Amino acid sequence: MAVEPADRFRLSRAQYGRAKEHLATGVATAFRAAQRPVPVTFVRGAGSRLWDVDGNEYVDWALAFGPMLLGHSPAPVIAAIRAQLELGLGYGASHPLEAELAEAICETVPSAELCVFNTTGSEAVHTAIRIARAATGRRKLIKFRHYHGWFDPIHVGIPGQAGTGPATGGQDPEAAKSTVVCRWNDIGDLEGSLDSDVAAVIMEPIAVNGGCQLPNPGYLERARGLVHAAGAVLIFDEVITGYRISLGGAQEYFGVTPDLTVLGKALGGGVPISAVAGRADVMSAVGSKMSHVGTFNLNPVAAAAALATVRSLQADRAETYARLEVTGASLAAAIREGSKEGGFPLEVNQIGAMAHAFVAAEATNDTLGMPPSDREAYLQFAAALLERGVHVIPRGTLYASIAHTEGDLALTQAAVREAAAQCATAAQA
Repeated sequence: MAVEPADRFRLSRAQYGRAKEHLATGVATAFRAAQRPVPVTFVRGAGSRLWDVDGNEYVDWALAFGPMLLGHSPAPVIAAIRAQLELGLGYGASHPLEAELAEAICETVPSAELCVFNTTGSEAVHTAIRIARAATGRRKLIKFRHYHGWFDPIHVGIPGQAGTGPATGGQDPEAAKSTVVCRWNDIGDLEGSLDSDVAAVIMEPIAVNGGCQLPNPGYLERARGLVHAAGAVLIFDEVITGYRISLGGAQEYFGVTPDLTVLGKALGGGVPISAVAGRADVMSAVGSKMSHVGTFNLNPVAAAAALATVRSLQADRAETYARLEVTGASLAAAIREGSKEGGFPLEVNQIGAMAHAFVAAEATNDTLGMPPSDREAYLQFAAALLERGVHVIPRGTLYASIAHTEGDLALTQAAVREAAAQCATAAQA
């Protein structure tokens, strides 16, 4: 009688089953639900690696959807958190780290003269929009097929979504009545949509959520000129690119400074924190024309983690970002070469420590803000990688950290080759 192979994910399956008893959908965010063969339960992270409840070890190119730029459990961040824990979890009042972190952001982000803080990227996007409306006295918002969080006024026209209405059930369609969705990289569409009631134009300066697509040469400069000429506020959503593409984010990388910048993910080194930073004349609306509130705004534990992260990145700036660029490019090359060797070639868009891998599909007239791709095929590929000890985000986004090594890249290329061969064989069956 044949012996069934051991289930590599036996305990993860059991944990997922337990979670579904009382946790809606069995996962805490819908982003985790797509993972195959099961949403994996992780119990430890260090450097470039994760370990799951079954004892499996993985090279991690997901990095908690981006925040772990310094790797998992980075020593400076852990030390800062421990020191703050000895002093208290929170005060509901001012503390010294407020000024220190605000100063650090203004030192490192070109657009930053004043800051406010939140806990999540979605919150901070909402804050930036409210600041722009308060500063201009206007109502309308222009966005593109970029993802800016899940709040009703902005969760429309997201990457891959057909149409420009609410992206999920339960949204109030009236909440986005003042939101206009334009084609990104199409300067004529933006120019034709700007009018005297537009408060702000918000964009990802690199469309990471839309497949790591770059702005056309000159587009950011021309967009800024048009937005300013219209008397509106230009917002860069740098929740992903902030501190990741360079110390000063995409605005430093491209040399184009917005009026407001939204920061998150890498800012906290793995701890939830977000910020809005910008020109003093725009930010002065806070306190004078609008209130900015939140129980956990600049919680001291999160502030300590963020300050340690920013100071670490500042201290080794040149070496850190050169290394991240090399690692990101090497990862992209490993995926291209490994998948080609396996007979199931993937396309990869990459810039700095960010990339997006996908199984190319026939081009269409409307890519809905994403490269034309076979989503199901990539889901199968990601599952095959997981079996071989490589953890990636099922939708294709990839993140590199300063903790990744040449050994991680070699292991990844070998796993990609084997996973690609498995997928190629399945496709021919």
